[in-house]
Amino acid sequence: MGYPVKAVANYFVLNYRQHGIKPLKIQKLIYLAHGWHLAYICKPLVIDEYAEAWPHGPVFPSIYHAFKYLGRKPIIEPIIEFSYRSDYRIEMNTAGIPKSDKLTCKLLARIWDEYGKFSGNYLSELTHQEKSPWSTARKSEKVKTIRNIKIDNDLIESYYKRLKDA
Repeated sequence: MGYPVKAVANYFVLNYRQHGIKPLKIQKLIYLAHGWHLAYICKPLVIDEYAEAWPHGPVFPSIYHAFKYLGRKPIIEPIIEFSYRSDYRIEMNTAGIPKSDKLTCKLLARIWDEYGKFSGNYLSELTHQEKSPWSTARKSEKVKTIRNIKIDNDLIESYYKRLKDA
């Protein structure tokens, strides 16, 4: 099952914020989780947004904008969204991954176990490797005209399937 990118971010924040997750690191954790989800489940984890090939790595723009005010400080609180109801009340929502989705929660916990010990800079280097989806997208001719080109999910899936089978 797929989720909004903010729900995936909130999973990491709510479960691991005591470890001091910084904005760069959460971007890479979400991207890695999305890639491995595509490799093992064959469906996108993030369903409402594509990763983009920004100069410093894969980025989910809404997550960048949600946490950019922190700079390099750790994320303490999850993303809260406000909506207006028809009765003129404001409703607060914190998107999340339901505990009943044991498969997704297990995969995200595994991502943390494998990658949570690393810095955002290290994870960024990991996602920049030659022939990675990010490097392939950045080498595209479109990068000259499109600043932050979308990284196609098919490209991410095939890359992480190759890693899985290696």
